[in-house]
Amino acid sequence: MGEEELFEKPKIFSIKTQIGKEQNVAELIRGRIRKTHDKNVLSVLVTPELRGYVFIEAYKADEVKKMIRTISYVRGMLDGNIPIEEIEKFLTPASSVEKITEGDIVEMISGPFKGEMAKVTHIDTAKEEITVELLDSVVPIPITVKGDQVRVVRRKEEE
Repeated sequence: MGEEELFEKPKIFSIKTQIGKEQNVAELIRGRIRKTHDKNVLSVLVTPELRGYVFIEAYKADEVKKMIRTISYVRGMLDGNIPIEEIEKFLTPASSVEKITEGDIVEMISGPFKGEMAKVTHIDTAKEEITVELLDSVVPIPITVKGDQVRVVRRKEEE
């Protein structure tokens, strides 16, 4: 093993798969890594936003190609490696209140007000909470809930 190989940085490779089979391919790759104790592959990433692709962090492209050659649902490997900056957005969890704006009409999907419609009056992005007022209540009472407890029914611009 040469000195340059000792300090080689891992690269990210993109594997094209059949759409909807990304998770299966990732599991098959993980199984092969466990079975062969392959130290070349460091991680396997599947993102719901990017259908038809699995990302593999590894040292050598030819080792990855050899590993995926007989895996069902694999359509091939894209040439070259992908800079980490390009997939960084898939590694950080999305905020639950990111796509909600004040004035939106939302449906409560969990909690004691499940099924109720409400209007968003305030958004706290730091705590990922929103304050809403129920539409069907006689007296508008502000209720603060987590952003993942609501589903946007109608956007403010649509009104």
